[in-house]
Amino acid sequence: MLRLFTPQKPRWNISELARRLNVPKSGVFRLVKTFERKHFLQSDENSFAYELGSGIWELTGSVIGERKRLVEKASPYLRDLNQMTGLLVSLRVLENDEMVIVERVEGKDPVKVIFPVGARQAMNHGAPGKLLLAYQYPPDSSYFNELILRGKIARLTDRTMIDRQSLQDELTKIRRLGYAISDGEAIRGTIGIAAPVWNSRGRVEAALALTAVESLCDMKRLLRYLPKLRRTAEIISKALGYEEEKSSGESEPLT
Repeated sequence: MLRLFTPQKPRWNISELARRLNVPKSGVFRLVKTFERKHFLQSDENSFAYELGSGIWELTGSVIGERKRLVEKASPYLRDLNQMTGLLVSLRVLENDEMVIVERVEGKDPVKVIFPVGARQAMNHGAPGKLLLAYQYPPDSSYFNELILRGKIARLTDRTMIDRQSLQDELTKIRRLGYAISDGEAIRGTIGIAAPVWNSRGRVEAALALTAVESLCDMKRLLRYLPKLRRTAEIISKALGYEEEKSSGESEPLT
C-alpha cells in the first residue's frame, strides 16, 4: 500500500486504494487507520484522501528531505498569509549556527525588504532569529553560553540585544509567550514578528515571520496580524504531524 504513494500520485482515498490493491474496502480502511495512528499516513483536511505522514519521514527523511517536506507543507499557507496581510512572509530555520531562509513570499508594499531564499543570516537576526534561539538553544543551556563566547550573537544595529542577561531575559519571555518581535534590531527601519512551527517530535523546526518596513507599517498595525501569524504557524505545525498538547506559550502582549 505505502508504495502507491508516489510524487506522481501522493494522495489516495479508501476506494481508490481498494480498487488498486483488489482488497475489500473494509480491509483497506482498517489498514489505513492503523497507519494513521502510527503517523505513517495522514488525512488531507480538505478531502477524504490520505498522504504519507510524519512517521515515514522520521524513518527515512534525510536533512534535505525534511527541509523539502517543510517547504512543501508550508508554502500554500505562506501565500495565504501574504494575501491576508500584504507583508513579506518568510520561513526560516537554524543550520550550522546560522539562520537560513527556506521559503518566502514577497510583500506588496513598494519598498521591499530583500531576503532571498537561501540567504544566511546571524542566529539572532530579528524576530525569527530570537525565536529560534529561544526554543532551540534555551538561555539556561551550556550551548547558549558557548554561542555568546564564540561571537555567534552579532550586533546588527544599535538596537540589537547582545547583553547576555538582557538577551537571556528576552528569550525566556519569548518561550513564555510563544512569539517574538523585533523593532529595528536586525535592520534599522524594519520591524518583524515571528511564531514557532513545530514538528511531529514536539520540537520547533522553523520560525514563521512577518516583516515590514516601519515607514509603511508601524508596530501597532503589525501586531494586529499576530493572531493570523500564530494561527498559520499552528496549521503548518499540524500539517507536519505536530500534536497540539505539546505547545506552550501564553497570549499576553510582548512589550
